[in-house]
Amino acid sequence: MNLKEMIELIQQHHPHMGDNEIRIALNRASDHFCAATEIVKKSWTQDTVKDQRYYTLDESVITVKSLNLDDVEIPRLVGGVQMEDEDYT
Repeated sequence: MNLKEMIELIQQHHPHMGDNEIRIALNRASDHFCAATEIVKKSWTQDTVKDQRYYTLDESVITVKSLNLDDVEIPRLVGGVQMEDEDYT
């Protein structure tokens, strides 16, 4: 079913809704479905900086499944950080 067919079907039940309003609602529902089911998966690389612990992620990131640093998988952190940066060196 393409977008035009979905709009026509929705307008049969909700004739007061305009095309743009329906399109926005369908996109919102699609985003919600993809986030809830984790159907969209993406991997990316990011350069690291020495002595930098925290990095800003893109707004589109919903969940981080795993992290690899120098081909080593980093275990998931549960709870707070137990040591200071100076303790790690």
